Amino acid sequence: MNCCVHCFNDVQIKRIITTNNILGECDFCESKQIKVLDCESLIQYFTQMFELYVPSSQSSILLHQNIVDYWPGLFNAKLSEKTVKHLINTIGRSYDGYSKDLFEGPVDFINEIDEKNPQELELQWEDFALEIKENNRFFIESKIDIETIGSYLVRLAKTYPIGQIFYRARLSEKKLDIEQLGKPPKQNATSGRANPLGIPYLYVSESEMTTVYETRSSLYDQLTVGQFYLLEPLQVISLRQVDSIGPFEIQEKGFELGEFISIRPFLIRLQNELSKPIRKQDAPFDYLPTQYLCEYIKFLGFDAIEYDSSMHIGGYNLAVFHDHKLVCRSAEFLDVSNIVYTVNPVM
Repeated sequence: MNCCVHCFNDVQIKRIITTNNILGECDFCESKQIKVLDCESLIQYFTQMFELYVPSSQSSILLHQNIVDYWPGLFNAKLSEKTVKHLINTIGRSYDGYSKDLFEGPVDFINEIDEKNPQELELQWEDFALEIKENNRFFIESKIDIETIGSYLVRLAKTYPIGQIFYRARLSEKKLDIEQLGKPPKQNATSGRANPLGIPYLYVSESEMTTVYETRSSLYDQLTVGQFYLLEPLQVISLRQVDSIGPFEIQEKGFELGEFISIRPFLIRLQNELSKPIRKQDAPFDYLPTQYLCEYIKFLGFDAIEYDSSMHIGGYNLAVFHDHKLVCRSAEFLDVSNIVYTVNPVM
């Protein structure tokens, strides 16, 4: 049976199917005259995933449900659950360890994943964060495996090419000159999620709208938005959307699937810490843990760290350590003419 590029969202699988260069009809999403691949040909890519699971009488989660929960970016969200189950089962019939219990009944992860204790790094981080904020700044007693953390982070590296455009906004009563849109001078640099007091970084966003949201402008505020161009390639550690990276993309980055499943909660924790908006009630020392992390990434030789925007869903920001690689070439003066609020009950 054939599946097609429309069945998946995972970039690597779509590329594999496209490279096959065969047009046909998909047996799952029923697309016609589309790039297709026989499901049997995908088993070499799915084997490592299937090997993570064993049948379990202690679980109520089926294999296809677990896979979708852990890899939300793998399949096209438009596919029904029934279709996804059929697709996984069809691919799985070529798996050496295929059994009806595994593919039709409840499953759990193999013991090796459980023994890695996904919470270990998170607990280390909590102890470290508490100590650096409340007890010790420079000689830390809490054990945090920073080298292991670094080995994970470097596999999340990416490079932005020359000419890539980013945006930065500043509230202003009149249009600012482009020279005024860079990072603040050292004497004016307050503590941020990424930068320590007195050590300014350049914070930029991927779009004009995201950077406007990041200013948290009020209705009828005015601001100047600068457009920044990359003069040199930018080496970045990306914590963006770590919860939705696909299993085949993550393998290409050098992770074993079980390894990544174990440390993903910790990476999500770091991403969330960086994404939190600065609040008036925050104390400068609240940012010390993420400042430490960013300085370590800087020490490793990277130019920036990238993380999701909590102010604009789908947007993302970069804290750039080496801002000489960017130049502001144009600026636009804007009015905030409308704001839409969404509220949810506090639990």
